[in-house]
Amino acid sequence: MTLPPEVLFHRYFQELGPLERGKYRGKHDLKGLEPFAPLLVGIQEALNEGLNEEHEAPQHINCRPFYFDYVDSTVQNARAFRYGGYSFVGITIPLVYGLWNSCHLLSRSQLIAAALCVRLEGEERDGLRTVLFRTMLSFLVLHEYTHHVHGHLDPRGSEPVFLDEILDFDQPGDLEQQALEVDADGYAVYLVLNNLILGSARSSALIFLKLDAEPESVQDEVLFSCFVVAVGACLYVRPPAVVNSTKIYTLTHPPQAERMNRLMQQAMRWCQQVRVDLVTWMTLPRFQRLMTTAAEATLGESGGINWAAQTAFLMSRDGREYARMLDGVYQAYVQSLSADAKPEA
Repeated sequence: MTLPPEVLFHRYFQELGPLERGKYRGKHDLKGLEPFAPLLVGIQEALNEGLNEEHEAPQHINCRPFYFDYVDSTVQNARAFRYGGYSFVGITIPLVYGLWNSCHLLSRSQLIAAALCVRLEGEERDGLRTVLFRTMLSFLVLHEYTHHVHGHLDPRGSEPVFLDEILDFDQPGDLEQQALEVDADGYAVYLVLNNLILGSARSSALIFLKLDAEPESVQDEVLFSCFVVAVGACLYVRPPAVVNSTKIYTLTHPPQAERMNRLMQQAMRWCQQVRVDLVTWMTLPRFQRLMTTAAEATLGESGGINWAAQTAFLMSRDGREYARMLDGVYQAYVQSLSADAKPEA
């Protein structure tokens, strides 16, 4: 008898070693999270249905069936792993609350309202919070999903293999691992923007933001700005990593400012293909204003300072050399994807 995916999802965590079991208890029962549960269930159902039906690109690993669920845990983390014939993504409940708290702060910020060109009164605040939360959670799940379909995890392996999104700062990493995270970010951007601006998430987002009667160009600008704010704030659920010319090569993920720069490069490539007007509209000053405001709204006044410190390092000679080396590793990885692409039938 084939076990349901939610049972296998729970069993994976039950079979972890003692140290891991202290952090991850298994599938979380959402019944205790009312009235929050319907929103989480809705996001879960939409992602599980959509990703199992996504068109399989030539370079994708066939890793269906896919299943996403929530983890009863003591830590903030997102995890991709293979177990029992399924490709799983788990988002811990502490991370869910961390995202929700960030969205609450953003939706109460008049500076954010001004930057997004929306009103934040009554229901509009709740609407903005919901749109940002859906975007954040979708981005994280799609990032982990990319680890599966781009072969960052071996779907043929007999052992349960996993990748984590949020780790302790002393976890060792290297440029090869950072390049995989860049790749996962880039494909997640493509999927999120497709859904938010072109797909099924657009109509509900416009209703939540009370923009359904506005011109399409205005709608696109606000939705794209919401994407920038949501993803930026998502990266800052954890405090900004402090970097220097040595430590930056040992991180598991690029520092947040570098990740956001590369995320925006991918977002602008997406715009060039389907929404070219957004390319000239999202100027560098507008982007910087959105990011600084989001950092300060979620992290306090020091948020913008820490972001600026990362940016200053990345603009230095050591920072430019790091970016050059990361580019080299990433481009080599992209070429390997093309070489491994499935032949057409």
